[in-house]
Amino acid sequence: MKTAARLAGIVAVCCLCNMVSHAQEADEASGPGHSERATVTIELTRFEVSDSCLALDYRIKNGSDHDVWVCSRPSSIPFEMYLTQDKQSLLIRKRLDVPTTVIWHRPPAPGTYVRLNAGADQRESLLIDLPVEPVTVYASGGTESASTVTRLAVEIGFYDEDLPALIDNIIAVADMFRVTSWDVPWEILDTYFRGLRVPRLLNADPYGQGYVHIEYNGQALTGEKVLRMEINGVSIPYGTKH
Repeated sequence: MKTAARLAGIVAVCCLCNMVSHAQEADEASGPGHSERATVTIELTRFEVSDSCLALDYRIKNGSDHDVWVCSRPSSIPFEMYLTQDKQSLLIRKRLDVPTTVIWHRPPAPGTYVRLNAGADQRESLLIDLPVEPVTVYASGGTESASTVTRLAVEIGFYDEDLPALIDNIIAVADMFRVTSWDVPWEILDTYFRGLRVPRLLNADPYGQGYVHIEYNGQALTGEKVLRMEINGVSIPYGTKH
């Protein structure tokens, strides 16, 4: 009986966490008078490559009528930067909803998302020494041999909804049942019960300061959208400095 009750609780948590995760999106898409909302955009404002460094400036604009939450850093590092599999694109990314095959000695530091108010924008600047060397936390692979990159891509993750409320709702639902990720066999946890990983999230903006810290959770918290821009026809030295 105890086993059956616990399994019932697991199923209930899984279903309710999924409902909470997608409730806002479903309501927005099907509500009366629904119309296409203004979007969040990214715009390149400066791009320069000198003999010693790469300078990149961009602006993120929240053109919607509600706050959004933008990834300011994916971990203890300000961004990941590495050569993509085609060996032609340098990818700079700030995202947390990404797959990984990396095995860490200790979990990486939490990522950070900051609130961007409706109608507001934020400007960011990057200054990167050349030749570029990879900086990764979640991406796999080591330092490739020296080469010249002809394409640059930038990816910034964001949540187009009230992220602290989303986190609080998921945790509140999970707390209704005495079930944790340790109660579920590991081989089915990530496939059917990802919502049980979400309570590992940290600091859902408890003081209203406009930031949220989130531990990497194996893509359990879905819904992150991506701002992306590409710059083609560039010439960026990439590889080791030695």
